[in-house]
Amino acid sequence: MTDSKGGGGGGGGGGPRGDAGKRAASAGPSAPCGACKFLRRKCVSGCLFAPHFGTEQGAARFAAVHKVFGASNVSKLLAHVPAGRRGDAVLTICYEAQARLADPVYGCVSTILALQQQVL
Repeated sequence: MTDSKGGGGGGGGGGPRGDAGKRAASAGPSAPCGACKFLRRKCVSGCLFAPHFGTEQGAARFAAVHKVFGASNVSKLLAHVPAGRRGDAVLTICYEAQARLADPVYGCVSTILALQQQVL
């Protein structure tokens, strides 16, 4: 099972809700979040990505998300998710993006099928 920090699933580097996201949100406009750094734009105070894509690992994580889904689509999706559930949504989006890059046809379904075979 997963814990409240979003750390279930392995290999993700600690999830999107780490200390880096908190520092990016409180650092102000001088330090852009990882998403804004990747998109080469100014990070505003109400940036939707800042709490989830910190300055340290956020750019690399956002690169995979941007390549699979696009920044505009992720922004629209997160805008429709309640603020308390956005961390879980970002964690899921990041996991699916990394799975799609590893296996473009099946994505995370290949992992699910492999786990089902282990159970049977």
